[in-house]
Amino acid sequence: MASLGDPRTGRVLFEQFEETVNRLVWRLLGADDAHDDIVQDVFVLLLRGLRKVREPAALANWVAKVTVNKVRSEIRRRSLLRRRYYHEPEAFELAEASPPPYEARELLRRTFEVIVQLPANERIAFTLRYIDQQPLEAIAVACDCSLATIKRRLQSAEARFARLAERDPDLKERLHRGAGG
Repeated sequence: MASLGDPRTGRVLFEQFEETVNRLVWRLLGADDAHDDIVQDVFVLLLRGLRKVREPAALANWVAKVTVNKVRSEIRRRSLLRRRYYHEPEAFELAEASPPPYEARELLRRTFEVIVQLPANERIAFTLRYIDQQPLEAIAVACDCSLATIKRRLQSAEARFARLAERDPDLKERLHRGAGG
């Protein structure tokens, strides 16, 4: 990688991690009007904090941490704004190259409506595990917490998700079918 004083550093960092950052932001927030702004903010934070990375092998984990922290801040900011000014859940749109059949899209949309109701830390852990299919260890690193903490967050998120999904007849049926019940 180019050195910090080198004007190519930003470009090299962007080229190396653009896909990772975009994927994480999309998976955590969905198709979001502010997606590009958030990705840009992440790269500004990355460039500002690049000096903190001592080991080149730790760079990918650090990029994930910075991205998750930025998205967590955005989720919390929006939650505060919603509670202060609005009384409706945020919309979650799906952007897909080839959309699934209507029923599947509708079920997915309703699933994400439940996910956005989870507290930020639970939402991030749940999304990284079940949407992004990350291993527990990678989630712990990205969230900058212990494996035990991630397991507790997931357990809480799963229980809260199940309670919230019970309100929707189709999601309730899927949950019970998936649980063997």
